[in-house]
This record gives sequence, structure tokens and C-alpha cells, in this order.
Amino acid sequence: MKLFRLLFLFLPVITLAACTGPHKSQDMSSRARTLVEQAADDVKSQDFDRAMEKALEALSVSKDEGDTEIQVRALHTIVGIDIMTSHDSDAWEKALEAEAVARKNGLRKDLSAILISKAKLCSYAEISPETGRNDEGLGYANEALAIAEEIGADEEKAEACLVIGSLYINKNRWNNPIDQDIYLTAGQWLDRGQMLADQYGIERLRRNGILFRSRWFQQGNHNQEALDYFAKAREALPDDDHLMASALDDRLVRLYTRTGNSEAALDAHDDYVFHITKYMTQKSDEALAEMETRFEVKEKEHQLEQRGYQIILLLMLVLLALAIIILAINYIKRVRRRNSELQRINDTKEQLIAVLSKDLKNPASAYAAQLEKLSSDAATMSSEQIRELCRSMAKDAQSMNEDVAKYVGDILIERSKRIADIGLSPREIQIIRLSAEGLTAADIADKLFLSVHTVNTHRQHIYAKMGVRNVSDMLRIAGELGLV
Repeated sequence: MKLFRLLFLFLPVITLAACTGPHKSQDMSSRARTLVEQAADDVKSQDFDRAMEKALEALSVSKDEGDTEIQVRALHTIVGIDIMTSHDSDAWEKALEAEAVARKNGLRKDLSAILISKAKLCSYAEISPETGRNDEGLGYANEALAIAEEIGADEEKAEACLVIGSLYINKNRWNNPIDQDIYLTAGQWLDRGQMLADQYGIERLRRNGILFRSRWFQQGNHNQEALDYFAKAREALPDDDHLMASALDDRLVRLYTRTGNSEAALDAHDDYVFHITKYMTQKSDEALAEMETRFEVKEKEHQLEQRGYQIILLLMLVLLALAIIILAINYIKRVRRRNSELQRINDTKEQLIAVLSKDLKNPASAYAAQLEKLSSDAATMSSEQIRELCRSMAKDAQSMNEDVAKYVGDILIERSKRIADIGLSPREIQIIRLSAEGLTAADIADKLFLSVHTVNTHRQHIYAKMGVRNVSDMLRIAGELGLV
């Protein structure tokens, strides 16, 4: 404690010396540019909160400095973060702001990228025939492609083609049977986008193209072609690309299931579990390496700054270094304790995964049916009823112990409490689940022998209770609650 008091006593001296020393403050425009680049790196590592914080700071600085180029890039970074975190309404508002600034200042490459993001948002609005904005999205994507071709923006050209293909797939979503002309057009755009991504070595878009192709094959019911395509793509992946491998394995599970090859589906599912586990370990290692790198960089910066300071500043930095070491030691101790606890929790979760995976191999298992029914009925059961049923199932399952039962019970109890707090009625839950199946208000009314007005009234009540404004947000919250 005495060390920290001494440190804070001399903090004003450190601040004054830093302000009057030989080094000038960092140029604000350069700082905004650095913040945008750092935000992009944080997005790649999926640290969206930190990325948003840096992008907002870059936006504020760039506006103060009048740097329109960085302002547009900061806005577009925010749009990308909002899209990835399902805040589509916020993303649309920021995209409009970015588009206006880009058009006014002739920032053609940035404008092309923003128009692609707007086209994506139109594509995501396709949750029913009434909400479709595919033609609007095609307008944005085609304009983006035209600009990219004019200025030679390779990445924007490839991405615009893939998004156009995705929008044409959407146009067939509600057609039964599908329109073959639209289907072939979608395939041609996907081919072109994939070719450009391969040609320019854009790994991100090569991945996206493979996943878009999955939807295209499924829509055309070309199961065997899809199997051949994904198996080939799977073999071509680098050994350490566990994220893409897990995505391909997931699609192979669906395709094998659809074609009735249950044994191959189970093998693909095992591969999926393996690769997703490897990916999580990979991300943890990367985060730790990043922390170590940042610490080393900060230490080097401190060493460079120390050369220009007076003796008193050097003494204060020594005290600061000691304080950092003490904090680092305490932090490492806490991390070790936390890792020990996480390992125990992970062991319990692995037992649960083993039990569930075993039951998935035997669809006729009574235990799998019990677990499915318990998950479905948890919203209307008391905490004690849920725990009692979990304990009962734990006695019957050979590899499921009391810790696993408690883990499952805690999950279901938490969900049931959240559902109880929201106050959804059984009828409202029923309407949410039918909406998740893609049924319109008219379809739901026919199925439940209600009027369309009554169904819409129920939906408005649900929106009010959940604090949402549309079906998309309602289904997202319902998914978090385990209702769908």
C-alpha cells in the first residue's frame, strides 16, 4: 500500500514531465487512423466490444480533425461490427451516414464497400416474403461492383459478386418450385465471385464463397454435388484452419443426414466437435500471445521515453515498473486459479457432450427423448421440478453424473426464470415457435384456427414484453431463451 501511495503522490510530476519533455503529442489524425486499424484487428479476433470502443473514438477524433477519409472508414468499421453482432438497425443508420460522407467527398473505394454492406443488410431482412428487400440490395451491390471495376478495387469486386449471388438465392427462397433462371443466375455470380477471390488470394472471401455455395446447392436439391464440393473443399484446407473445417463439417452433417447416410453424418459430427474444440483452444492461445506482445511493446515504449526524462522521472518509472510487476504477479495467480476452475467446469461439460453425442447416435434412445421433452417443457416448470427430473435422468444415464445434471438444470432454470420475468403466455410461446418455422401471420392463423388480427395482436404483446420491434429481433431473443 505504501508503494501505491508513493506512486500516486508523484503522478502529477510524471504527467508534467511527459507534457514538457522532448517528445510531442501524437498527431490526432494519425491516432484516428491507428485506432481504425486496431479496431479492424480486434474484429478479426472477435473482440467486438473493444473494436467498437476504438472505432467510436476514431470517429470522434476524425470528425474533430475534419479527416473525412478516416471518418468514413470508422463508420464502416462500426457498420461491420453492428452487422456481426446482429444490430442491423444501428448498422443501417451508420451505413447511410458513411454513404453520404463518401459520396460528398468522392471516396469511391470506401463508397463501394459501404454499398456492399447495405446490400448485405437488405439480404438479412429476408425473413418472410413480405420483408424481402432483395431488389433494393441488388441495386446497391451492382452499383458497388460498377465502382469497383472502374477504380480497380479487387476485393470489392469479388465481394460484390458473392453478395449479388446471395441475393439471387434469396429471391428463390419462397418459390416452390424454384425459378431455374434465377437459380442459374445465382450460380453464375457465385462462380464469378469465387474466381475473383481465388485470383486475388482473398482468403476471407474464398471462405464466404464456399458457404454461399452451400445455400445454393441446398436450394437446388443437388445433394451429391454438394457432398463432392464440400469434401473437396475440406481436403484443400490447411491443417490449422479449424474454424472453416468446423463450418464445412457442419454442412456435411446436414447433407449426409438429408441423404440418409447416418454413419457418415455421425463421423462428420465427430469431426465438427474436434475442430470446434481445436478452434477455441487456438483462439485462447492467440489471445494470450496478443497480451504478451502488447505488454512487451508497452515496456519498450517506456524504455524509449525514459531516455528523455530527468532523474526524478526515471525514479518514478522504476516505481511504476515495480507496481506493474506486482499487479502482473497477482494477475497470473488469479488466472491460474481461474484456469483450474474452468478446467473443472470444462471436464463436466465434456461429460455432458459425451452423453449427448452418445444419445445422438441412437435416435430411439428414451433418454434423448426425455432430455428433449425436458428442454421443451422447462418454460412452464418450477425450478424444483426441473432439478428433480435432471436428477432422475442422471440415475438412469451411465456416464452422466450429478455435476452434469446440475449443469443442465442450471441452464434450464436460468432460461425458465428469464421467460417467467418476461411473462410470455403459452399461446405467445406457441406463436414464437411457429414464427421460427418461417410461417407468416396468415399461416399461423390457419394453423391455430385464429384470425390474422389476433395473431398480430399476440405478436405486438410479445414485442412489448421482449422490448423488440420486429420478428427478427423477437426470434433472436427467443433463441437466447431456448424457446426456438
